[in-house]
Amino acid sequence: MKFKYIAILLVLSLLASIFFSSAEVVSASSEMVGKTDEDKPICQPGLYVVDPGDCLPLGPSETIKDLKSHGFRYPPLDLAARKPDASLSQLPIMIAKVESTGPLPVFASLGDAEASGPAIRTIAAGPMRYVTMVNQTSIHGATFVMMETGEWVEATPLYSYNTFQGLEFTRMPKNDFGWTVNPTPSYTGPGFSYATTGKEYEKYALYQIFNVAEADGYEWYEIAPGEWLNSHKGRRVPVDPTRPEGVEGNRWIKIDLFNQVLSVYEDGQLKFASLIASGLDPFFTQPGTFQIYRSFKTVTMQDSYEADRSDYYQLQGVPWALFYDRNTAIHGIYWPVMLGFPQSHGCVNMTPGDAQWLYNWAKEGDWVYVFDPSGKTPLDSPLYGGTNDQ
Repeated sequence: MKFKYIAILLVLSLLASIFFSSAEVVSASSEMVGKTDEDKPICQPGLYVVDPGDCLPLGPSETIKDLKSHGFRYPPLDLAARKPDASLSQLPIMIAKVESTGPLPVFASLGDAEASGPAIRTIAAGPMRYVTMVNQTSIHGATFVMMETGEWVEATPLYSYNTFQGLEFTRMPKNDFGWTVNPTPSYTGPGFSYATTGKEYEKYALYQIFNVAEADGYEWYEIAPGEWLNSHKGRRVPVDPTRPEGVEGNRWIKIDLFNQVLSVYEDGQLKFASLIASGLDPFFTQPGTFQIYRSFKTVTMQDSYEADRSDYYQLQGVPWALFYDRNTAIHGIYWPVMLGFPQSHGCVNMTPGDAQWLYNWAKEGDWVYVFDPSGKTPLDSPLYGGTNDQ
Protein backbone atom coordinates (compact mmCIF):
# COMPACT_ATOMS: atom_id res chain seq x y z
CA MET A 1 0.00 0.00 0.00
CA LYS A 2 2.87 2.33 0.85
CA PHE A 3 4.53 1.72 -2.50
CA LYS A 4 1.24 2.34 -4.33
CA TYR A 5 0.88 5.70 -2.59
CA ILE A 6 4.43 6.70 -3.49
CA ALA A 7 3.79 5.78 -7.15
CA ILE A 8 0.64 7.93 -7.25
CA LEU A 9 2.58 10.90 -5.83
CA LEU A 10 5.32 10.49 -8.45
CA VAL A 11 2.77 10.47 -11.31
CA LEU A 12 1.02 13.56 -9.95
CA SER A 13 4.38 15.32 -9.55
CA LEU A 14 5.36 14.52 -13.17
CA LEU A 15 2.02 15.79 -14.53
CA ALA A 16 2.38 19.00 -12.55
CA SER A 17 5.89 19.51 -13.91
CA ILE A 18 4.70 19.11 -17.51
CA PHE A 19 1.75 21.48 -16.95
CA PHE A 20 3.79 24.30 -15.43
CA SER A 21 6.60 23.85 -17.99
CA SER A 22 4.08 24.17 -20.84
CA ALA A 23 2.56 27.18 -19.18
CA GLU A 24 5.98 28.85 -19.07
CA VAL A 25 6.56 28.16 -22.77
CA VAL A 26 3.13 29.54 -23.70
CA SER A 27 3.77 32.52 -21.47
CA ALA A 28 7.19 33.12 -23.05
CA SER A 29 5.77 32.81 -26.59
CA SER A 30 2.91 35.11 -25.68
CA GLU A 31 5.39 37.64 -24.40
CA MET A 32 7.37 37.53 -27.70
CA VAL A 33 4.21 38.15 -29.76
CA GLY A 34 3.74 41.54 -28.23
CA LYS A 35 7.39 42.52 -28.44
CA THR A 36 8.92 44.76 -31.10
CA ASP A 37 12.16 43.89 -32.93
CA GLU A 38 14.04 46.08 -30.47
CA ASP A 39 12.98 43.74 -27.65
CA LYS A 40 14.04 40.50 -29.37
CA PRO A 41 17.48 38.95 -28.86
CA ILE A 42 19.89 38.34 -31.79
CA CYS A 43 19.69 34.79 -33.15
CA GLN A 44 22.57 32.40 -32.79
CA PRO A 45 24.86 32.30 -35.91
CA GLY A 46 23.33 30.25 -38.70
CA LEU A 47 21.36 30.49 -41.94
CA TYR A 48 17.68 31.35 -41.36
CA VAL A 49 15.69 30.81 -44.55
CA VAL A 50 12.47 32.07 -42.86
CA ASP A 51 12.09 34.58 -40.03
CA PRO A 52 12.42 32.60 -36.75
CA GLY A 53 10.05 35.08 -35.03
CA ASP A 54 11.51 34.85 -31.53
CA CYS A 55 14.92 36.34 -32.41
CA LEU A 56 16.54 38.69 -34.90
CA PRO A 57 18.73 37.07 -37.60
CA LEU A 58 21.25 39.92 -37.46
CA GLY A 59 24.99 40.10 -37.05
CA PRO A 60 26.68 36.90 -38.29
CA SER A 61 23.34 35.39 -39.30
CA GLU A 62 22.48 38.40 -41.46
CA THR A 63 25.93 38.30 -43.08
CA ILE A 64 25.55 34.61 -43.93
CA LYS A 65 22.11 35.22 -45.42
CA ASP A 66 23.41 38.14 -47.48
CA LEU A 67 26.35 36.08 -48.77
CA LYS A 68 24.02 33.27 -49.82
CA SER A 69 21.74 35.69 -51.68
CA HIS A 70 24.78 36.76 -53.74
CA GLY A 71 25.88 33.22 -54.53
CA PHE A 72 28.53 32.79 -51.84
CA ARG A 73 28.67 29.70 -49.66
CA TYR A 74 29.35 29.76 -45.93
CA PRO A 75 31.70 28.37 -44.97
CA PRO A 76 33.40 28.76 -48.38
CA LEU A 77 34.30 25.59 -50.25
CA ASP A 78 37.45 25.03 -52.29
CA LEU A 79 37.19 23.48 -55.73
CA ALA A 80 37.19 19.70 -55.56
CA ALA A 81 40.19 19.61 -57.87
CA ARG A 82 43.93 19.07 -57.97
CA LYS A 83 46.82 19.66 -60.32
CA PRO A 84 47.80 16.56 -62.28
CA ASP A 85 51.11 14.82 -61.62
CA ALA A 86 53.98 17.22 -62.37
CA SER A 87 55.83 14.45 -64.25
CA LEU A 88 53.33 14.86 -67.10
CA SER A 89 55.16 18.07 -68.04
CA GLN A 90 58.20 16.06 -69.11
CA LEU A 91 58.71 16.17 -72.89
CA PRO A 92 58.79 12.75 -74.60
CA ILE A 93 62.05 13.69 -76.36
CA MET A 94 64.71 16.34 -75.94
CA ILE A 95 64.41 19.46 -78.08
CA ALA A 96 66.95 22.00 -79.35
CA LYS A 97 66.37 25.48 -80.73
CA VAL A 98 68.00 26.69 -83.93
CA GLU A 99 69.27 30.15 -83.04
CA SER A 100 70.12 31.29 -86.57
CA THR A 101 67.48 32.29 -89.12
CA GLY A 102 69.38 31.40 -92.29
CA PRO A 103 69.57 28.02 -94.08
CA LEU A 104 70.75 25.38 -91.59
CA PRO A 105 73.37 22.86 -92.79
CA VAL A 106 72.69 19.24 -91.84
CA PHE A 107 75.74 16.99 -91.47
CA ALA A 108 75.79 13.22 -91.81
CA SER A 109 78.33 12.77 -89.01
CA LEU A 110 80.03 14.60 -86.18
CA GLY A 111 83.25 14.53 -88.16
CA ASP A 112 81.62 16.34 -91.06
CA ALA A 113 80.22 18.91 -88.64
CA GLU A 114 83.69 19.46 -87.14
CA ALA A 115 85.13 19.91 -90.64
CA SER A 116 82.28 22.27 -91.60
CA GLY A 117 81.19 20.11 -94.46
CA PRO A 118 80.04 18.79 -96.69
CA ALA A 119 76.39 19.19 -95.66
CA ILE A 120 74.07 16.48 -96.96
CA ARG A 121 71.08 18.86 -96.95
CA THR A 122 69.81 22.07 -95.39
CA ILE A 123 66.77 23.02 -93.35
CA ALA A 124 65.10 26.03 -94.96
CA ALA A 125 65.63 29.48 -93.50
CA GLY A 126 63.01 30.74 -91.09
CA PRO A 127 62.46 32.57 -87.81
CA MET A 128 61.21 29.55 -85.84
CA ARG A 129 62.92 26.15 -86.05
CA TYR A 130 63.30 23.45 -83.42
CA VAL A 131 64.80 19.97 -83.80
CA THR A 132 64.72 16.79 -81.76
CA MET A 133 68.00 15.73 -80.18
CA VAL A 134 69.53 12.63 -78.62
CA ASN A 135 73.08 13.87 -78.06
CA GLN A 136 75.13 17.06 -77.99
CA THR A 137 78.70 18.27 -78.16
CA SER A 138 80.71 21.47 -78.47
CA ILE A 139 82.65 22.24 -81.66
CA HIS A 140 84.88 25.33 -81.67
CA GLY A 141 82.68 26.93 -79.01
CA ALA A 142 79.41 26.18 -80.81
CA THR A 143 76.86 23.60 -79.66
CA PHE A 144 75.89 20.86 -82.09
CA VAL A 145 73.18 18.29 -81.47
CA MET A 146 72.49 14.92 -83.00
CA MET A 147 68.91 14.58 -84.17
CA GLU A 148 66.83 11.39 -84.03
CA THR A 149 67.91 10.71 -87.61
CA GLY A 150 71.57 10.56 -86.53
CA GLU A 151 72.36 13.78 -88.37
CA TRP A 152 74.07 16.77 -86.74
CA VAL A 153 73.07 20.45 -86.73
CA GLU A 154 74.06 23.53 -84.78
CA ALA A 155 71.38 24.22 -82.16
CA THR A 156 70.93 25.01 -78.46
CA PRO A 157 69.34 22.39 -76.18
CA LEU A 158 66.03 23.53 -74.71
CA TYR A 159 65.89 23.29 -70.93
CA SER A 160 63.06 25.68 -70.08
CA TYR A 161 59.45 25.80 -71.26
CA ASN A 162 56.00 26.49 -69.84
CA THR A 163 55.04 23.93 -67.17
CA PHE A 164 51.67 25.42 -66.19
CA GLN A 165 49.05 22.75 -65.49
CA GLY A 166 45.28 22.95 -65.32
CA LEU A 167 43.04 21.03 -62.93
CA GLU A 168 41.54 17.57 -62.79
CA PHE A 169 38.30 17.30 -60.83
CA THR A 170 37.02 14.79 -58.31
CA ARG A 171 33.58 16.43 -58.05
CA MET A 172 31.54 18.78 -60.23
CA PRO A 173 32.18 22.44 -59.30
CA LYS A 174 29.19 24.42 -58.04
CA ASN A 175 30.26 27.55 -59.91
CA ASP A 176 32.54 28.79 -62.68
CA PHE A 177 36.26 29.36 -62.11
CA GLY A 178 39.28 30.61 -64.00
CA TRP A 179 42.87 31.83 -64.04
CA THR A 180 44.59 35.16 -64.47
CA VAL A 181 46.66 35.36 -67.67
CA ASN A 182 48.62 38.42 -66.56
CA PRO A 183 49.35 39.99 -63.18
CA THR A 184 46.44 42.17 -62.08
CA PRO A 185 44.91 44.00 -59.12
CA SER A 186 41.35 43.28 -58.05
CA TYR A 187 38.64 45.94 -57.87
CA THR A 188 35.89 46.72 -55.38
CA GLY A 189 33.25 46.65 -58.13
CA PRO A 190 32.69 45.65 -61.76
CA GLY A 191 34.43 48.44 -63.68
CA PHE A 192 37.67 50.40 -63.87
CA SER A 193 35.96 53.35 -62.16
CA TYR A 194 35.92 51.36 -58.91
CA ALA A 195 38.87 51.50 -56.54
CA THR A 196 41.34 48.66 -56.36
CA THR A 197 41.22 46.45 -53.28
CA GLY A 198 44.94 46.53 -52.62
CA LYS A 199 45.25 42.86 -53.54
CA GLU A 200 47.49 41.79 -56.43
CA TYR A 201 47.19 38.50 -58.31
CA GLU A 202 50.09 36.83 -60.08
CA LYS A 203 49.90 35.27 -63.53
CA TYR A 204 48.00 31.95 -63.51
CA ALA A 205 46.32 32.64 -60.16
CA LEU A 206 43.27 30.40 -59.73
CA TYR A 207 39.93 31.85 -58.63
CA GLN A 208 36.28 30.86 -58.32
CA ILE A 209 33.60 33.01 -59.98
CA PHE A 210 30.36 33.72 -58.12
CA ASN A 211 28.87 36.51 -60.23
CA VAL A 212 29.51 37.92 -63.71
CA ALA A 213 28.82 41.47 -64.94
CA GLU A 214 29.59 43.51 -68.09
CA ALA A 215 31.42 46.84 -67.82
CA ASP A 216 33.92 48.88 -69.84
CA GLY A 217 33.90 46.35 -72.67
CA TYR A 218 34.90 43.37 -70.52
CA GLU A 219 33.35 40.65 -68.43
CA TRP A 220 33.86 41.18 -64.72
CA TYR A 221 34.07 38.28 -62.29
CA GLU A 222 33.21 38.55 -58.60
CA ILE A 223 35.72 36.20 -57.00
CA ALA A 224 34.98 37.12 -53.37
CA PRO A 225 32.46 39.44 -51.69
CA GLY A 226 33.18 42.91 -53.08
CA GLU A 227 36.23 41.77 -55.08
CA TRP A 228 36.26 41.70 -58.88
CA LEU A 229 38.63 40.74 -61.72
CA ASN A 230 38.08 41.33 -65.44
CA SER A 231 38.38 39.31 -68.64
CA HIS A 232 41.20 41.57 -69.87
CA LYS A 233 43.53 39.93 -67.36
CA GLY A 234 41.63 36.75 -66.50
CA ARG A 235 39.79 33.88 -68.16
CA ARG A 236 36.64 31.99 -67.19
CA VAL A 237 35.74 28.31 -67.43
CA PRO A 238 31.93 28.12 -67.68
CA VAL A 239 30.84 24.89 -65.98
CA ASP A 240 28.17 23.25 -68.16
CA PRO A 241 27.80 19.46 -68.31
CA THR A 242 25.08 19.67 -70.99
CA ARG A 243 26.06 17.50 -73.95
CA PRO A 244 26.68 19.83 -76.94
CA GLU A 245 24.50 19.52 -80.01
CA GLY A 246 25.91 16.99 -82.45
CA VAL A 247 27.94 15.14 -79.83
CA GLU A 248 27.10 11.48 -79.31
CA GLY A 249 28.09 9.35 -76.35
CA ASN A 250 29.27 10.42 -72.92
CA ARG A 251 32.79 11.75 -73.60
CA TRP A 252 33.70 15.08 -75.16
CA ILE A 253 36.31 17.82 -75.24
CA LYS A 254 34.92 21.36 -75.18
CA ILE A 255 37.03 24.20 -76.62
CA ASP A 256 35.84 27.73 -75.81
CA LEU A 257 37.48 30.16 -78.27
CA PHE A 258 36.23 33.29 -76.50
CA ASN A 259 37.50 32.33 -73.05
CA GLN A 260 40.52 30.42 -74.45
CA VAL A 261 39.88 27.40 -72.24
CA LEU A 262 39.43 23.68 -72.77
CA SER A 263 37.19 21.42 -70.67
CA VAL A 264 36.83 17.64 -70.62
CA TYR A 265 33.53 15.96 -69.73
CA GLU A 266 32.75 12.31 -69.12
CA ASP A 267 29.45 10.85 -67.89
CA GLY A 268 28.14 14.35 -67.25
CA GLN A 269 31.05 15.25 -64.98
CA LEU A 270 33.83 17.77 -65.49
CA LYS A 271 37.08 15.81 -65.52
CA PHE A 272 39.69 18.41 -66.50
CA ALA A 273 40.05 22.05 -67.54
CA SER A 274 42.88 24.36 -68.53
CA LEU A 275 44.01 27.36 -70.57
CA ILE A 276 44.79 27.13 -74.28
CA ALA A 277 46.02 29.27 -77.17
CA SER A 278 43.96 28.84 -80.35
CA GLY A 279 44.24 30.20 -83.89
CA LEU A 280 44.86 33.89 -84.51
CA ASP A 281 43.12 35.84 -87.29
CA PRO A 282 43.17 34.91 -90.16
CA PHE A 283 44.17 31.39 -89.05
CA PHE A 284 41.14 30.91 -86.80
CA THR A 285 40.44 27.59 -85.12
CA GLN A 286 37.26 26.43 -86.85
CA PRO A 287 34.10 26.15 -84.73
CA GLY A 288 32.16 22.92 -85.12
CA THR A 289 31.77 19.36 -83.92
CA PHE A 290 34.55 16.91 -84.77
CA GLN A 291 36.02 13.57 -83.71
CA ILE A 292 39.59 12.62 -82.93
CA TYR A 293 40.79 10.47 -85.80
CA ARG A 294 44.51 10.08 -85.10
CA SER A 295 47.03 10.65 -82.33
CA PHE A 296 50.82 10.98 -82.23
CA LYS A 297 53.23 10.96 -79.32
CA THR A 298 55.40 13.33 -81.36
CA VAL A 299 54.96 14.84 -84.81
CA THR A 300 56.78 17.34 -87.03
CA MET A 301 54.89 20.47 -88.06
CA GLN A 302 56.19 22.79 -90.76
CA ASP A 303 54.78 25.32 -93.22
CA SER A 304 54.96 28.86 -94.56
CA TYR A 305 52.29 31.28 -95.73
CA GLU A 306 54.18 34.17 -97.30
CA ALA A 307 55.04 33.98 -101.01
CA ASP A 308 58.76 34.36 -100.25
CA ARG A 309 58.56 31.74 -97.44
CA SER A 310 60.08 34.24 -95.03
CA ASP A 311 57.77 32.96 -92.28
CA TYR A 312 58.79 29.31 -92.65
CA TYR A 313 58.73 27.29 -89.45
CA GLN A 314 59.75 23.72 -88.65
CA LEU A 315 58.86 22.19 -85.31
CA GLN A 316 60.14 18.68 -84.74
CA GLY A 317 58.93 16.57 -81.83
CA VAL A 318 55.65 18.42 -81.22
CA PRO A 319 54.27 16.37 -78.30
CA TRP A 320 50.96 14.67 -77.58
CA ALA A 321 49.06 15.57 -80.77
CA LEU A 322 45.37 14.71 -81.19
CA PHE A 323 44.19 15.38 -84.76
CA TYR A 324 40.47 16.04 -85.07
CA ASP A 325 39.92 18.25 -88.16
CA ARG A 326 42.12 17.42 -91.14
CA ASN A 327 45.46 19.09 -90.26
CA THR A 328 44.18 20.72 -87.07
CA ALA A 329 45.20 19.19 -83.74
CA ILE A 330 45.25 19.73 -80.01
CA HIS A 331 48.91 19.41 -79.02
CA GLY A 332 51.60 20.39 -76.57
CA ILE A 333 53.99 23.30 -77.07
CA TYR A 334 57.58 23.80 -75.95
CA TRP A 335 58.11 27.13 -77.78
CA PRO A 336 57.02 30.45 -76.20
CA VAL A 337 53.22 30.83 -76.18
CA MET A 338 50.99 33.14 -74.13
CA LEU A 339 48.22 30.95 -72.79
CA GLY A 340 44.79 32.54 -72.86
CA PHE A 341 45.42 34.43 -76.11
CA PRO A 342 44.80 33.33 -79.75
CA GLN A 343 48.15 33.08 -81.57
CA SER A 344 48.54 29.77 -83.42
CA HIS A 345 48.09 28.88 -87.09
CA GLY A 346 44.85 27.09 -86.19
CA CYS A 347 45.84 24.32 -83.81
CA VAL A 348 44.87 24.31 -80.14
CA ASN A 349 48.06 24.81 -78.13
CA MET A 350 48.48 23.50 -74.57
CA THR A 351 51.41 23.12 -72.22
CA PRO A 352 53.12 19.71 -72.38
CA GLY A 353 51.66 18.63 -69.03
CA ASP A 354 48.09 19.47 -70.05
CA ALA A 355 48.52 17.98 -73.51
CA GLN A 356 49.82 14.70 -72.07
CA TRP A 357 46.93 14.50 -69.60
CA LEU A 358 44.50 14.89 -72.50
CA TYR A 359 46.47 12.47 -74.69
CA ASN A 360 46.32 9.82 -71.96
CA TRP A 361 42.57 10.32 -71.45
CA ALA A 362 41.42 10.62 -75.06
CA LYS A 363 40.89 7.91 -77.61
CA GLU A 364 40.09 7.90 -81.31
CA GLY A 365 36.44 8.68 -81.90
CA ASP A 366 36.09 11.00 -78.90
CA TRP A 367 34.19 14.17 -79.70
CA VAL A 368 35.67 17.67 -79.91
CA TYR A 369 33.21 20.56 -79.69
CA VAL A 370 34.70 23.92 -80.70
CA PHE A 371 32.63 27.07 -80.22
CA ASP A 372 32.85 30.83 -79.75
CA PRO A 373 30.10 32.21 -77.47
CA SER A 374 30.93 35.73 -78.67
CA GLY A 375 30.12 34.78 -82.28
CA LYS A 376 33.23 36.58 -83.56
CA THR A 377 34.96 33.54 -85.05
CA PRO A 378 33.83 32.89 -88.65
CA LEU A 379 32.09 29.57 -89.18
CA ASP A 380 33.78 29.06 -92.54
CA SER A 381 37.09 30.15 -94.05
CA PRO A 382 39.24 28.95 -96.98
CA LEU A 383 42.08 28.45 -94.49
CA TYR A 384 40.22 26.02 -92.24
CA GLY A 385 41.95 22.67 -92.01
CA GLY A 386 43.90 23.22 -95.20
CA THR A 387 47.33 24.01 -93.77
CA ASN A 388 49.90 22.13 -91.75
CA ASP A 389 48.76 23.90 -88.61
CA GLN A 390 50.80 24.75 -85.54
